[in-house]
Amino acid sequence: MILVGKADEGELLNLAGERKGSVVCYFGYVREFANGKKVSGMQCKESETTRKVMEEIEREITSKYPVEQVILYHTLGNVAVGKLLAAVVVSTVHREEGFNACRMGIELIKEREPVLREEY
Repeated sequence: MILVGKADEGELLNLAGERKGSVVCYFGYVREFANGKKVSGMQCKESETTRKVMEEIEREITSKYPVEQVILYHTLGNVAVGKLLAAVVVSTVHREEGFNACRMGIELIKEREPVLREEY
């Protein structure tokens, strides 16, 4: 499941569905410092390829790990320091697959940068 916009941690956890083993989550927040500079927030914009890139990441995860559900999320708009920026929520039968799938999800989001981000 791909979500971009505004959501909170509770909403994302509820989307994980029936809990049949484990739910592993990564919640990333806007940091106060980036590249050695103090920031007050971040502007996040959806690009023409945002959803396509996130769907590709979702397919890669589901082809590699036996997940029940994978949710990839990124906030859009102005995001203040300390607010939710991105998330990966994975529901699996066994925790090892859940941790691995979750790590893969956030690493690929960081690597491919599907959302245009600018600190201010």
